Amino acid sequence: MATGKRRILSFLQSSALATLAYFRTLNKQKIKTILSAGLAIVALVNVVESILAHQRQKIDATSEWGRYADKPAARGMALSVLMMRLTPYALAPLIIEKLTGKTVVGSYDSKEHYEESLPHRLRKKGGQLFADGLLRLGPLYIKIGQILSCRENLFSDEWIVAMERLQDRVPARSGAEAWKLVYAAAPGGKKGFHQTFTDFDDRPLAAASLGQVHKARLRSTGERVAIKIQRPGLRKIYDQDLALMKKIAKVVDSFGKAGQVGGIEQSWQGIFNDAEEILYREIDYRDEAENAIEFANDFGVGLGGVAVDCTAKGLDGKPLESAAEWLRTPYTYGDLSSEEFLVMEYVPSIKVNDNAKLNEAGVTYEDREYLAEALAHSYLRQFCVNKFFSTDPHPGNLGIEVFEDDRAPRMVFYDFGQACSLSDDQAGGILEVIESIIDSDAKNSVSAFTRMGVLKDGADLAKVEAKCQQNYDTGKLKVKKRKPRMGKYKRSAASADTAAELEARIEQAAKSSNTTETEEVKDAEIMGYFTLQSEYAFVARAISQMDGVGKGLDPEFDFISAAAPYLVDVKGAGRYLIDEAKKRLKFVYAPETGILAREMALQKSLGFRPAEITAAKK
Repeated sequence: MATGKRRILSFLQSSALATLAYFRTLNKQKIKTILSAGLAIVALVNVVESILAHQRQKIDATSEWGRYADKPAARGMALSVLMMRLTPYALAPLIIEKLTGKTVVGSYDSKEHYEESLPHRLRKKGGQLFADGLLRLGPLYIKIGQILSCRENLFSDEWIVAMERLQDRVPARSGAEAWKLVYAAAPGGKKGFHQTFTDFDDRPLAAASLGQVHKARLRSTGERVAIKIQRPGLRKIYDQDLALMKKIAKVVDSFGKAGQVGGIEQSWQGIFNDAEEILYREIDYRDEAENAIEFANDFGVGLGGVAVDCTAKGLDGKPLESAAEWLRTPYTYGDLSSEEFLVMEYVPSIKVNDNAKLNEAGVTYEDREYLAEALAHSYLRQFCVNKFFSTDPHPGNLGIEVFEDDRAPRMVFYDFGQACSLSDDQAGGILEVIESIIDSDAKNSVSAFTRMGVLKDGADLAKVEAKCQQNYDTGKLKVKKRKPRMGKYKRSAASADTAAELEARIEQAAKSSNTTETEEVKDAEIMGYFTLQSEYAFVARAISQMDGVGKGLDPEFDFISAAAPYLVDVKGAGRYLIDEAKKRLKFVYAPETGILAREMALQKSLGFRPAEITAAKK
């Protein structure tokens, strides 16, 4: 054995020496020729590989994911080619609009007129090309595209629409490939899987960029479960490519304004740092299990969709009522889940935008209005009291559970890979913004922005307030009156009183609108006063996706109008009534101009401290 090794080493050594001796005999011209030939061969091989990959991707867009994971250079070349192909579609619309003086905002006679224009057609083609490219590059690029698409004004609407459809285009793996995936991901491998589960269906229920979902049964109880299996090699891909993307982001930020996104102060490095944390959490299904459990506990929904005690509390400190009557989410088996393997209760439903199946199941127009309102109600609770929300309420993550008896249908939430937490001030600020819009109160809007931390130091608050007032006066921001309900959705006496109170509040806001003419404040004048924290980008994304789903159920849907009646729910009846009374008595309670505020200011000017003033009143 040792003799064989010595012979191999001797052969390699003699070959190396012979090669070096050969190169010493060559002149510079010959060396250049050899190197050029070598480079030409490498280039030719890469071109051939790219052509063959393109042919395979026509059949299956995800065919190269494994090759790209093993050969990052191949992915780098594909990414470079994609960027070169996208450049004309990104720049040409801007050049055309600059030359013609027409932009997307307001320069066209109508939306239809813009959609017939060349810039729109170019952007639409560019968006499709970009989405196709992201799908072919792999799951990380799909996810980054989705995250970046929620950043305001970073991409055109045409590109955002193309990226929102990415999830529905990821092909599933079935049969032998599905068994291979499940054995690789399951704790304990093949043996551990069969000890715990039976009746595994190798045809996926659904597929997405990170994994796919299959039905099975628990061997111990016979309960039906849904198992989410992660695609292999994701962490390796993330480690390689995110490091490169962060370096690119640093270079882009060095160009100053090129690193500012959407007119609001954001850096590319900051965006990618936020994205990195979210992306790594999303490929650890233990985090998703924790998110799903927290969501279910916040809404008081247990195994089988039964009502259990809520962990979330209203602003009055009292536990909220279970939402199990109008909301469902699968129970999560955290003890059976792992980093790449997630086990949930199997909860069948109809996809929220599958109108044909909803009609077939007997879901009426009134049912859909009710469901749209339930969706808004759920996000009011998520934003303002749970302080924890699902950032991704697109149609692929929402279903409608329909019953054979007379019960109302329920909105079903799936997939908590992307979720976000809010601080007390962030949640409280969002609630104050909602209330200020209901009341058309520009001053309170600015106060809410300040609490949320979205205004820069030195921002012109008077100008921001003027812009808010302008939006209220022109009806750009307006709350609709609640629709009357009949039949099984007819409101109780208490709900009717709340509805009447809300209508009075909206009418009062309309009467109180500023009738004094003020100089128009343009959006561009105040955008520079705002800074966008990553949490609000995800709030905006959730609202945007929710709005699309809501309008699919009820064409007149808007979040604030649908959520407004449930302010009593999140604040508590006592707290709500006190707050409304204070609004009616502004001359007493107004923070700066009310009698109490002026009295406090006077006492302070006389040398009293706030604690002494309060003690004296008692």
